[in-house]
Amino acid sequence: MTHNSQPTTDDLTAFSQMEIKNYIFSLQDTLQSKLNLGLSMDDILDTEDPFEALEPLLPQEVYPILVLAMINNIRTDTVIDAVLSGLKDGICEYRNRAQKKSY
Repeated sequence: MTHNSQPTTDDLTAFSQMEIKNYIFSLQDTLQSKLNLGLSMDDILDTEDPFEALEPLLPQEVYPILVLAMINNIRTDTVIDAVLSGLKDGICEYRNRAQKKSY
């Protein structure tokens, strides 16, 4: 799936596991490009939050794993599977909260 603009959190809840994985890798590629240009994470975070759409979907214990994997360009199956599993659970919780708000 090609993403010309940043998806929202709600958009991500409709993604398949493969689309989420591709989105994470795309985000990681963009972040790595900026880091390779000499920008620091502080510089990047001063202008944008690359994790903004994912943050509401990630359980608190998985969020740092995602951030460290992104910064350190870690793409091992073990790490990515842990992030995807956390996102799957987080998406269910996010949807449940949204349903409760609609009542």
